[in-house]
Amino acid sequence: MKRDETMKVVSLKKIEKSFGTLKALKGVDLEVRKGEIVSIIGPSGSGKSTMLRCINHLEKIEKGEIEVLNKTIAAAQPDGRSKYIPEAEIRKTIQQVGMVFQSFNLFPHKSVLENVMEAQLTVKKTPEPEARTIALELLKKVGIEEKAGSYPSQLSGGQKQRVAIARALAMKPEIMLFDEPTSALDPELVGEVLQVIKKLAEEHMTMIVVTHEMAFAREISNRVIFMDEGNIIVDGMPDDIFIDPKHPRIKTFIDKMI
Repeated sequence: MKRDETMKVVSLKKIEKSFGTLKALKGVDLEVRKGEIVSIIGPSGSGKSTMLRCINHLEKIEKGEIEVLNKTIAAAQPDGRSKYIPEAEIRKTIQQVGMVFQSFNLFPHKSVLENVMEAQLTVKKTPEPEARTIALELLKKVGIEEKAGSYPSQLSGGQKQRVAIARALAMKPEIMLFDEPTSALDPELVGEVLQVIKKLAEEHMTMIVVTHEMAFAREISNRVIFMDEGNIIVDGMPDDIFIDPKHPRIKTFIDKMI
């Protein structure tokens, strides 16, 4: 996969995040460069989704630093605790980060076309004719342009997820985050969503993908990260994880998944 070795677009340094007494992230470090596809695997509850949500400012960290697209979102103070920049500045940066969730999150009362147009109109203030053109192009890109006038209740799970991907792409993000995008789908619908993500990988979109699809992660990734109990255990090349895992915890996990 093509990538730009010089431009760091995500940097996490010693980030910590807790929910009550549960420490979800325990001093995590991560760097992602422009054009990289990084897959994150690991057991449920290991901190994978929490890390994505911290990057996209859906959760706030207590300690550490977060930098996105050369903008420091949260900086570590002398005591290690994090201090965030003003919310308006964060929103401006995070607009360039698209996120696709497990549960689609489409507006049920709006058509497929309106769902893809909505953020363009309300957030970017794109003129309606331009927003419509962009939305139709993206629906064609994800293979469901014929569903533009349909409503979410009329779609399959795979179709809903493709609409969600088109909606995220409509904001022209620099980075795409995928949080287990196929976990809510019936097995026969998984392939159609993975195919769309593969197409984005071929276009060198910077992506961080939390997934349980091991073969898919191996195929598309520049790097694969294995997380467990709030820590990154290994950050390496796909073959280091899937073919010759040195860490016994990873070997046990891979054997169970495959």
